[in-house]
Amino acid sequence: MKGKNITFVVGAGAVENAWSPVIRAINKTLKVETDGDGANFLFARYIYLLKFYAKVASSGKYSENFEGMKSNISVLKENIADELKKAQNIGEIKPHENFKEIVNKFVSSNTDRAFLVSTNWDEVIDLEINKFYRSNHPKPNSDIQSFHIHGSISSPNELYLPSEITQENYRTEIEEMKMGKNHGSLISLLEKGNITILYGISLDPLDAELNQTLAAGWSTPNMEEVIIVNPSHEKVAKRVKLLLDERYPAKITAYNPNNLNIKIEYN
Repeated sequence: MKGKNITFVVGAGAVENAWSPVIRAINKTLKVETDGDGANFLFARYIYLLKFYAKVASSGKYSENFEGMKSNISVLKENIADELKKAQNIGEIKPHENFKEIVNKFVSSNTDRAFLVSTNWDEVIDLEINKFYRSNHPKPNSDIQSFHIHGSISSPNELYLPSEITQENYRTEIEEMKMGKNHGSLISLLEKGNITILYGISLDPLDAELNQTLAAGWSTPNMEEVIIVNPSHEKVAKRVKLLLDERYPAKITAYNPNNLNIKIEYN
């Protein structure tokens, strides 16, 4: 991949036990017993309620419900960040054992530029990738630049929950501008890139804004290939096809992370 610009996009599937700390935080905060599917279900419901109460409050009614919902979600985010920080520090969450092999194969030192885009709240991949890979941009041997599109544990209140988008009726104008700038920066990265690698990310319908951001960034003649590294690569490939601009047809190739020797082509 000599001379190529790589955008390496990772999701929860790149991290072992990624959801365990999040589920603990939900169970502790909401006094429930749930799993990963239930977590996404609850997140979407909470965001719906926040939107609903914000709309009602804007008409001058039940402002206490809106403030209460904002407070509940803020506490939940704080607890999620705390559990993830602890899990990261003790090594409960860590990159999958084949992560180094994946980086060596697809994000090699022969690239001109490489950027890491994480949809995860933890910083496990950020730390690990720089143990054995250095980008030669912006200067030789510098750390690969990381970009957290859904926020990170360093700023709990800025965590993006599933089903959220930038322009929500409960956000301030400053919050919208900051989040909009983040998504605009991702589009710019993708537009300059030749290859996008999707590792451990499913393009879930709950992440509609992320999916549209990818589509916008891929709408460029620079785009050559999308590489999917995922056990469920067929499902992801079908979703990628729905996002690619027909004017700029890019190759779609895929690998099972447990066997990088077999290349599957979807075009």
